[in-house]
Amino acid sequence: MPFKRISIGAEPLQTVDDADAFVAGDMVREGADFAILPIIRCDEEEVMGWGHFEPEDLVIKSADNSYCLLGATSSWDSDYKYTETVVGIQAEYAGYTGLKGVVTSAIGNKVPAFGRLLYSILAKESSPKVYVRVCLSDENAWQKWNRVRVMCNHSPQLQVLLELDPSTEKAVDMKQWMAEPVHVVVLPESMFTKNAGGYPVLPRQHQATVAAWMDYDIAFAIQTTDAGSGLGNRIRYLRHLGQSQPERSVQNSASDEYRDILQAPLQPLMDHLESATYETFEQDEPKYAHYEEAMVRAIGDVAARVKRRIVLMVVGAGRGPLVSRALRAARRLEADVCVIALEKNPNAMVELQRKNATLWLNKVEVIYGDMRNKQSAEKADILVSELLGSFGDNELSPECLDGALKNLATKDCVCIPRRYTAYVAPLSSSMLFRRAREHTGSFKLETPYVVNIHAAHILDDAQPVWEFRHGRPAIPTSNERTSSTVFTARSGSIVHGLAGFFDAELYPGVELSICPATHTPDMHSWFPMYFPIQRPLTVDAGAEISVHMWRRSLGAKTWYEWCIDTSDSSGIHNVNGHEFWIGQ
Repeated sequence: MPFKRISIGAEPLQTVDDADAFVAGDMVREGADFAILPIIRCDEEEVMGWGHFEPEDLVIKSADNSYCLLGATSSWDSDYKYTETVVGIQAEYAGYTGLKGVVTSAIGNKVPAFGRLLYSILAKESSPKVYVRVCLSDENAWQKWNRVRVMCNHSPQLQVLLELDPSTEKAVDMKQWMAEPVHVVVLPESMFTKNAGGYPVLPRQHQATVAAWMDYDIAFAIQTTDAGSGLGNRIRYLRHLGQSQPERSVQNSASDEYRDILQAPLQPLMDHLESATYETFEQDEPKYAHYEEAMVRAIGDVAARVKRRIVLMVVGAGRGPLVSRALRAARRLEADVCVIALEKNPNAMVELQRKNATLWLNKVEVIYGDMRNKQSAEKADILVSELLGSFGDNELSPECLDGALKNLATKDCVCIPRRYTAYVAPLSSSMLFRRAREHTGSFKLETPYVVNIHAAHILDDAQPVWEFRHGRPAIPTSNERTSSTVFTARSGSIVHGLAGFFDAELYPGVELSICPATHTPDMHSWFPMYFPIQRPLTVDAGAEISVHMWRRSLGAKTWYEWCIDTSDSSGIHNVNGHEFWIGQ
């Protein structure tokens, strides 16, 4: 994967008189991309005395370099009675000059007053982005930040400038902070030591922390008491550290483009998929290798009891990747297998017929129809489908395979997949919650999404909520499900919804999984599901989190409902499928 350039800035702790001069001099000379500088250098009473700034009172005197500056305001935790007015004037000036944002002082002990001041600025239409300085040397840093964030109604303009603690002697668990809207990570000068050659390096524990943050879309800022003394070497060291990170596989690099991007779940029964969508799925070599292995085992077992030609039917064949694998599995065993491809998408049928003529040498019987109600004189000994979704059953695999097994299968037909199970886990992610809230629609937080979850913290191990099994003889049963599961929060956190996963047993001994603990290596066909909630719920470490889920159906619609209970309750989401449903 090509190296992604990391944005690295400077936060000088020495007095800076003129921002433009600092940018043109120290910042350019030392190779910094941006700087964090105070907006003013006069005291609060002087500002109140004039009600405005005089040019000589400003460090950031113009908008000329606003693209590369964050403006630090004076203290937000002052006893001065006009603090709110003084800070407000600075925030307005930052908006006027077009600064990238303003940086607050650290959250002190007056959290309600801090939150009130912050929200009064964010509530203005012209408010700049506000970076709340959070110092990890404060053992209550997350609790204070969370109180402020909730007070400000989870404003998307509110972000975190996270200052690392140089005194820690071991790597810090950053999982919760990586689920927060951190945009700048500040490295105090004292975090660096010198190697044998006299160049700055980070000790091992800090190196591990910084390297972990490099996998996120954040900037670094290095604090310095003298920008001309070693800042450039520290910046070059960080760039070298970034370039030294292990390369990711081609498949994982391609998936990275979709990190934390919310996508609507596919509706393959209502909509005909496009060729590009099929092509994306077909590039998943591990998935199809597992399917081929399952078919090899199934053909071998069926051949031991059936003394005739075996009928293998691929239902929902798409553009034919499983058909190719079925033919290959038969060749591996030198078995006499009749392969049938059934597909309801008329556009994909064209591709199947072309491949049958040119690639499969007319060895496949291609049939047009819907597996749920198609009748066939020839019955399948082995029925194969890849109609699995990110939650296992969310593309209506149960309903489809029930119909296929009833109409297209022999009395002892083998079904691939044989079983699939849906899992959920409570999740904290400011990024996913913000993006779900920004979606259009009245009930945008009552719709599940498919998403490559990255900037998130899974608060406990995923647990199963329900499963479906297929095969003959089929046992008539309802495809509705209900589940209640209890989780324990690993740390103090805020719950923004649920992460959904699945695993599947294609055939005994052959399994696929997108669950974090058992994920099939390099498989990328399925991203997890995200079930948001309208109102995030704060939980303490060790707190119980109860999750209730329902799979409901009525007529041609199937939908999910979900609810999270802590000491508070999220309420039930998507009741009666009023916002999201899967069409049959």
